[in-house]
Amino acid sequence: MHHAPCLARVRIDLAAIRANYRLLARQTPQHSEQPCPSESGPSLLLPARWPALMPVVKADAYGHGHIQVASALREEGATWFASGAVQEAALLREGLDRDAAGKSKETGIVSLLGLVGPEDVGLCLARGIVPLLHCPEQLHLLEGAKDLLAAKGALPVAIKCNTGMSRLGFNEDELSLLRERLRQLPVRPVLALSHLHSADSADGRAQVRTQAGVFARVLAALRQDWPHLAASLGNSAGTLLAEEITALIGPHLCRPGLILYGCNPFYGTALEDLGRAFTPAMSVYAPLLATRRLAAGEGIGYGHIFTAKQAMPVGIVGAGYADCYPRFFSNRGLFCIEGVRVPVIGRVAMQMTAVDLSALGPEGGKGRGQSGPRTAWMLGGPYPEALRPEEVAALWGSIPYEVLCLLGRNEREYPSAQGNRMKN
Repeated sequence: MHHAPCLARVRIDLAAIRANYRLLARQTPQHSEQPCPSESGPSLLLPARWPALMPVVKADAYGHGHIQVASALREEGATWFASGAVQEAALLREGLDRDAAGKSKETGIVSLLGLVGPEDVGLCLARGIVPLLHCPEQLHLLEGAKDLLAAKGALPVAIKCNTGMSRLGFNEDELSLLRERLRQLPVRPVLALSHLHSADSADGRAQVRTQAGVFARVLAALRQDWPHLAASLGNSAGTLLAEEITALIGPHLCRPGLILYGCNPFYGTALEDLGRAFTPAMSVYAPLLATRRLAAGEGIGYGHIFTAKQAMPVGIVGAGYADCYPRFFSNRGLFCIEGVRVPVIGRVAMQMTAVDLSALGPEGGKGRGQSGPRTAWMLGGPYPEALRPEEVAALWGSIPYEVLCLLGRNEREYPSAQGNRMKN
């Protein structure tokens, strides 16, 4: 899943993710009183009640490591997780089984992408995965696997409903036919989901209320057949606005993702204060390979798109676009070195990036008596001036999700409380 060894490293603070989860759990206990059907499905023991939170660990937990994150959060009391493809969910199950000596059946895993091919049906049965049903093609797959399902027992499934995102999910006017077809299949709907499209915007409360109103009607229709069907609508922003959802649909599971990893979904909006208390968990760093001086009028890097206006110290960081540090950052990115933000100069290359060290002094901070290479932080780090994911995303012209997913593809470290390192 990761690149060949490069110099860039990712440091994941699992303690921060745990703390973020505990903070969310304290804020949302009133939304957790959803009963769950008592009978268990294949390879899965369903809980007596659904939890308030179902952490999202898809895309390798947004670059943080899905098995490491889920294992840590399970120790904090998390009992259900939302994964991505069925294959990724199966890998998560295997990882949790190793961590729990094969006793992870009490932990539920939902595949948010659901069934793609016929092999996914057998994988869900074997690994105790709840697949998302979001389109007629998946119903065809289930109909083709009737014999397998009948032999193994009713498969727990989640139903995805479209309330405005308009990507995946059944529309409100398709529910009557959906209910009829599901009644003919050896499946057991246990959860209904939808997804918020603009909850993190300036008018997030209004957007949430609009979609929750549609979802309330959808739930009422589905619960005519499955009265114990649980509901889940809130993403990270929706988790912080859970009371708006509860007012319209009652108890529900929130699906926090970005905020678990310490990013504020309301960054830069009037609701920013709602997400200030959460701590980023990812830091990314690389060594400073060399320092040198540019003479006035001297260029640096490919194409000489930067030319020194006066003599200046520069550093060469051992990271580039091969480490998912984008070429777009040429002449516009930032690193943090020894607590000082320094700008990228010239073109970002495959495994090297030049930075202006002038802010560290005339010699760029050379001769400080450090042992070993100096460290350049492209994200996070131990200083007050550390770059937050939201800031890097703004420089990138993107969003924190992309920053975490891409930078997290580098080799990861999980420092323990004793300062030891566990690599993935």
